Amino acid sequence: MGIAFDGRSLAGPVLRGMDRYLVGLAGALERRGVRVSLLHRARQPLNEEHLEDLRADLVPVRDVSGLHWEQVALPWAIGSGGYDLYHAPCEHGVPLMSPRPIVMTVHSVTQHSYLDLVESGRLPGTVKDYLGFSASPYSFTFPNLYWRSQVARANHILTPSQFTRDETIRFLGLQPDRVSVTPLAVPQAFTGPPTDSKERARTLEALGVTPPYLLYVGGFEPHKNVPGLLRTFVRVREARPELSLVVVGSKTPPTELRQQAVRCGLHPGEGPRFLANISDELVHLYDGAEAFVSLSWRESFGLPALEALSRGCPVVVSEWGAAREVVGESGILLDPRDEERAASEILALLKRSDREERASRGRETAARFSWDRTADATLAVYEQLVRGRRGTS
Repeated sequence: MGIAFDGRSLAGPVLRGMDRYLVGLAGALERRGVRVSLLHRARQPLNEEHLEDLRADLVPVRDVSGLHWEQVALPWAIGSGGYDLYHAPCEHGVPLMSPRPIVMTVHSVTQHSYLDLVESGRLPGTVKDYLGFSASPYSFTFPNLYWRSQVARANHILTPSQFTRDETIRFLGLQPDRVSVTPLAVPQAFTGPPTDSKERARTLEALGVTPPYLLYVGGFEPHKNVPGLLRTFVRVREARPELSLVVVGSKTPPTELRQQAVRCGLHPGEGPRFLANISDELVHLYDGAEAFVSLSWRESFGLPALEALSRGCPVVVSEWGAAREVVGESGILLDPRDEERAASEILALLKRSDREERASRGRETAARFSWDRTADATLAVYEQLVRGRRGTS
């Protein structure tokens, strides 16, 4: 079987969650004998560092714009490449006139979800406070209509969690038999033995990180609730002044977050250490952390929390979203609005003497998620669609 993927995102400098999904899934499919091709814009070559563990064919496709690439150049490339199926691994890149069956992965229906959280009263303010813009996902704008057309064109939708599947069906009005769950998993680099303590110390020093510290890995966007994390850390630091906070995201940390830290009373030298575009060093950061903490309002999966569990790092996360599916009883789940309780839970966790037992339980939880299982579930969807096409041709 030959599968073509939209590989454009792998041109970036650092693998984000959706990129880890593409690389992990593609590698597992290759181990099952699937021929994988990564289609991308010719003007944006893929980052070779992201492809080290893949044998995929790289297929540059020429275009004059993003819309032209998706709706003109891409259908031609799919039709001429001899593929059995095309897979858009995130919420775009679906050609409306594709000559082959299409699978689309929807990692999150973020706009719809936050509109619901605000309208239901669970979150105060407006959607703009959390997403940075206020346009309704239900308005008749070109971006909304274009995206909904792509969702409608896809023959099958994959989601990373049951939480996201339920939201996708509910908010987009999809038939349940069109949507399947194929969870994420951690990269191989996160499943090995503990990192060497001396090498870890050198890495942390190079990053400007001083133990002991709490760790957050995710995004800097408003809906990740980093300000809530900063306020919680202030409470924790009152009892544990030796602790520092490391905040890891992609791109440059917004100036507003640094200003927020100062307003919380965290001045340079004692406040959070903001890091961006971290890749290989992440394993060392997890291994050196006292705990992983995220008060994100809701996660559609929560891959960093799973990465932390796989490294034996204690986890404190928001109970909203898919956390209960992913973290389960292996971490502490709480209402992200309750910063006082979050601080208390973190302080209590740091005093516990069962760290090794909790670490072992966390690793067992993380081991239940694997790219091989994800590939098996995904391949079952592929085969059903391909059989259906052959049966009608």
